[in-house]
Amino acid sequence: MVPALDPGDWLLVDPTVRRWPRRGAIVVFHEPGSELLAIKRVAGLPGDQVATDLGDQRLGPDQAWLIGDAPGSHDSRHYGPVGLERLLARAWFRYGPVRRIGPLARPGRSLRR
Repeated sequence: MVPALDPGDWLLVDPTVRRWPRRGAIVVFHEPGSELLAIKRVAGLPGDQVATDLGDQRLGPDQAWLIGDAPGSHDSRHYGPVGLERLLARAWFRYGPVRRIGPLARPGRSLRR
């Protein structure tokens, strides 16, 4: 998958989303093991079963599985499920740089480059 974001992209985020996470949404969250802010795509929702290197894992009612679009991304494949309380906002629009302005693509849609 081609990464949806590039270093230097400026994003609008919505912290007031009523129903989320949604599969495919790009979210800002506190990374487990640190309090650094990170941004990843939601790949698994509460109750989903996800395949891991250690076998299948069922997500709890308050957990999401987050993955990065870039190869080798540090994500749930490394730190496991992320508690929904760690999710802060949904990124939905890129307002810079000017040549890349527009809504963020969802999986399966072409990216604006």
